[in-house]
Amino acid sequence: MRYRNKYLLALLGVIVLLSGVISACGQPGYVTYTNEIGGYSFSYPVNWQTEVSADSMIYIVKSQSGLASVRIDVIGPMSAQDAAQRWGIAMGTGNAEFALKENKSVEGPWDWYMSYDYDAGTGPFHGEAYFKSTTANIYKLDTAADLAGYGNYPFPYIISSFKLE
Repeated sequence: MRYRNKYLLALLGVIVLLSGVISACGQPGYVTYTNEIGGYSFSYPVNWQTEVSADSMIYIVKSQSGLASVRIDVIGPMSAQDAAQRWGIAMGTGNAEFALKENKSVEGPWDWYMSYDYDAGTGPFHGEAYFKSTTANIYKLDTAADLAGYGNYPFPYIISSFKLE
């Protein structure tokens, strides 16, 4: 009985230690990417596929299904509103069915927000773009997914995990 209590106590200690390690590493099932050149980090699901541009200024993660993605761009200095306008023009030029839903200044960690719907060739998609302006850069985090399933992806966690380094 005495050895059993010691064993259970040791097991409890290991469980507590492991739970502390897991919480220190972020949300389980997510990996954190740090872009030292762009000066940011964010977390995304570990099973999503990644692409990075040669200059490291564009980083894309895609869901396994290919029906959801997050794109982060680091752009030269300009206002968040100007960056949003340029993104809206680019999306509208590339997608005949582009419909801007919201385009506004926001309070909090992001300076500007826009949402839109478009036809991705595989059906209707929804996108949301968040813009953060610093003296050196504009950071754009753009989420996109099939319109019907947009709410099923972990976009709120991914967006809230974005940090400037």
